[in-house]
Amino acid sequence: LTPTPDQDVEFLVVVYDVGAESCPKDALIRHGGKEYAYILRGHLGIKIGFEDFELGPGDSIAFDAQMPHRLWTVGKEAAEAVWVVLNRHGDHRVRPA
Repeated sequence: LTPTPDQDVEFLVVVYDVGAESCPKDALIRHGGKEYAYILRGHLGIKIGFEDFELGPGDSIAFDAQMPHRLWTVGKEAAEAVWVVLNRHGDHRVRPA
């Protein structure tokens, strides 16, 4: 959603297909920055540290991305969310733009 590349912020609409997950259950991820999400449709599971959350349409969450975390779809419908990541760094899964 960001009109031009911005190294300080990622502003995205993300669709998580049925069965999608950010990483395996036993391998949480973490990186620098702060994340914010607003769920548009479907249900998204989020584990942050030792806490599990299930978010549905209209729910939102914010967390320090240095906390180990994991995302996955819940149920038989894709989930869609508006996602903002501020100051992502130290994430080796992302190639520099």
